Amino acid sequence: MKLLPCFLLPILSLVSADKTPRLKLHPKDSPVFSFGHSENYAVLFHDEGSSQVYIGGRGVVRILSFTDSEVKQTEIHLTAEDKTKKDCQAKYPTAKAECENFIRVIQRLNRTSTIICGTNAGSPKCWFLKNDGKVLPGVSIKGEKMVSALPSDPSVTISADGNLYSALSQEKSVIQRSYGTLKHIKTEDKWLPNAEFVTAARLSPESEDSDAIYFFFNEVNKAAGLESEPFKAWLGRVCKGDEGAKNVLVDSWTTFLKARLVCGNSSDPRRFDRLVDAFVVTGGHEDGGLIYGIFANEWGSTAVCMYSTEKVTEAFASSKLKGLTGSVSPHTPGKCISSVATNALARHILTTMKDYPELEAVIFPYEERPLYTLPAGESYTRVVAERLSDLSLNVNTILFLGTDKGKLHKVLHRGSQTIILAEFSPFEEESPITTLDVDITTGHIYLGTENEATRLPLADCAGYGDTCWECVLGRDPHCGWDLSAKKCSFTVNGTDSNMLQSLDATNVTACGDALEGHSPDVDEKQVSVLPSSYVYFPCPVRSHHATYTWSKDTSKFHRCTIDGEVCILRFGKDTPMEAGLYTCSATEETVKKEITRYRLLEGGAAGVPRLALMPALFLQLVAISVVFI
Repeated sequence: MKLLPCFLLPILSLVSADKTPRLKLHPKDSPVFSFGHSENYAVLFHDEGSSQVYIGGRGVVRILSFTDSEVKQTEIHLTAEDKTKKDCQAKYPTAKAECENFIRVIQRLNRTSTIICGTNAGSPKCWFLKNDGKVLPGVSIKGEKMVSALPSDPSVTISADGNLYSALSQEKSVIQRSYGTLKHIKTEDKWLPNAEFVTAARLSPESEDSDAIYFFFNEVNKAAGLESEPFKAWLGRVCKGDEGAKNVLVDSWTTFLKARLVCGNSSDPRRFDRLVDAFVVTGGHEDGGLIYGIFANEWGSTAVCMYSTEKVTEAFASSKLKGLTGSVSPHTPGKCISSVATNALARHILTTMKDYPELEAVIFPYEERPLYTLPAGESYTRVVAERLSDLSLNVNTILFLGTDKGKLHKVLHRGSQTIILAEFSPFEEESPITTLDVDITTGHIYLGTENEATRLPLADCAGYGDTCWECVLGRDPHCGWDLSAKKCSFTVNGTDSNMLQSLDATNVTACGDALEGHSPDVDEKQVSVLPSSYVYFPCPVRSHHATYTWSKDTSKFHRCTIDGEVCILRFGKDTPMEAGLYTCSATEETVKKEITRYRLLEGGAAGVPRLALMPALFLQLVAISVVFI
């Protein structure tokens, strides 16, 4: 018996989008690389367009080369010396396991060289790696400005124009220009109390804000009570051209500003306070670029919030400084200006910047609410995103979100719609996704846990099904129905008259006449039972956004409750076990599809499988086996 998959996609509201991915898939073709041991603090670096990724671990940099069928590894060992380890263990007796060289920074400096920095057992150190995979001998440099001494203290590094900018989470948290041709400068100690850095980004590399670098971080309230926030999310900004001043802030930023970042609204105290990860996508939106952030609350739920980069840059350009009275005209404090101009800033402007680095403006998300939330039990850990046009030239965002269970969610965000298209389970071990990167050029996404790493295609269009309606109702802007090849295929941005696609929730006519008679007859399975027997029927579930119902002959029963990958018809008081034809159907909007049929016969008809009274668990297994005969 051939089972036809259900391709039905209900149109999700914002409320329902936070519950279940439509499809739950287990990729089999993508090769998975196992580290052999846990890499608790791994970092990943990837060049756009390359099939290689660099993964920094404990005493090693792994260069993984991916093809569609295998992963090849090259290892570069960078271990700490024994004396350095012993000194570290004496200095940090409660963190002896961290007294190794954990690679925490891998950044491209130029076309031929990459800088690698590690904790080096409490004495941070950096090396230069050439494109041929060789580490230059004798050119290692001290890395205390770029990496925290222990891997458990989060650090963030970003490269811009051959210079490195780093943020270290320590007792005295700091954002600094840590390496390059420009002067080393840093934040003042009082500007960043108990900061926990998450990521860094340039919001608009080609706009008026191209000189700015933004750091996403939390401030940890170590004395938080029941009525106070344990975390506050922030966005800090510095300017690349800043080289400090001549009298005040000589070795400090003259352009540092920070603003509160809130996932929720000003009147609702039930906000998601802790920032987990963030990603910036540019272009294709009425407000310019977009920031997608993952936030967590203290009850174990996570939410996705979206922000406009244009509104962020506007806030940093025009907001008043919190606590400051009066005016500092004619110069706007914190404005990105040239290094010559920063050296010429008046003392009162520099004093203002030193004493009032916080903006009065608070940055709220789109419509001052999350796009959607995940309830407690599973949470998001990483996010990347892509902006792309569908075949109607409408711009959409695809989010890829890693979970703490080692799964990957593919989410469509368009207008007011947020739909979890699919959930991928590529790993054998259930561990949080710790590294995630997207390559638009090659059409792949790289992801890893502390145990494994893999590469997945941005879209596996064939996985949606082998009919037009299965393809179109997948609502994936990467995929469309190829009229010539008669299969679901990967699309490219722009129009293509030979492809059918519809992301509009109300449009069920894209496949034209194919809608009529789209549900061919399903093979009927006959089951014979003794009068005293008990059996229940499973219905295979493909789309978790469809509504499943059972009917007997022409009479309808209640909805079928989904249990894992099946929904089961259980006989009882409301549904007595009687001879007849039992049909499981899936419905979305006006589209209905039969999934499976059982004809229940009483007695022992010749040639028909017969079920006697058995223990319930064994009966379930027998019943399920009947489906797949």
